[in-house]
Amino acid sequence: MDDRSWMYRDSPQGLQRMDYCNRIQGFINYTLSNPRNISGGGIKCPCKRCKNKKFLDLDIVTMHFL
Repeated sequence: MDDRSWMYRDSPQGLQRMDYCNRIQGFINYTLSNPRNISGGGIKCPCKRCKNKKFLDLDIVTMHFL
């Protein structure tokens, strides 16, 4: 996953939101494919608040994206 710039833009509205949600799911799938990204059943959250330092449940990471 080379281009992560979409993560740092504001959450889009309307039809673009579906593409954004698909990208979130793609990010989570990519992250789960690499065991070093998983700890205690959670993954690192890349949101501005967590700064890729906290391992959180997948649902919480998804909410932080949204």
